[in-house]
Amino acid sequence: MGRGGRRENAGKKLKWGEEASRIGVPKSIGNDLVSTLEHLWEKGVRGQELINALQSAEFRKIRKYDYPVSAGEHSTSSVGGDSLNTNYEEVDLLQTLIEEPDRTFIVPVSGDSMIGIGIYPGDWLIVEKLASHSPESINGQIVVVAVNDETMVKRYKQGDGEIILESENDEHSPIRVSESSEASVYVSGIVKNAIRRNLSKF
Repeated sequence: MGRGGRRENAGKKLKWGEEASRIGVPKSIGNDLVSTLEHLWEKGVRGQELINALQSAEFRKIRKYDYPVSAGEHSTSSVGGDSLNTNYEEVDLLQTLIEEPDRTFIVPVSGDSMIGIGIYPGDWLIVEKLASHSPESINGQIVVVAVNDETMVKRYKQGDGEIILESENDEHSPIRVSESSEASVYVSGIVKNAIRRNLSKF
């Protein structure tokens, strides 16, 4: 009786679909690095695209200076000349502006109903999807909300038997939706930040 030979693809399934190599990395970041690779791999990121994704973190960092610039009548410091030479830190804008990347999306703004809190037409809103949809969790928050077929950004208030969607502009009246009405109200998420994209229009 002949002996069985080695079967193709037999044995332990390769985690990455190919042989893995051992590389030396600092122990303090080893687990995080593997987790990041696994996350990108599961999303289908491969080859040069994967390398670019890992390298991109370096180029997201921007200098943030401790020295504030004055928007008032008097300077905030007596330092002369180019004061933006020292005392800075490098910040990652993605980590600074977005707390939950997997639950975050961006939408542009049209209209002026929220200018009272600094949301202007053309801005980008960074919105975090709700972890829970209880009225208590969003009461008083700035949200992206759909009423029937119209999506808008408003301050959400839970009133006595009604939902109140308030603007931050006196020229726009609140939208009131009775809880007994047939109107559909769906909150997509809470607005975390607004990005002003083009100041030249002001």
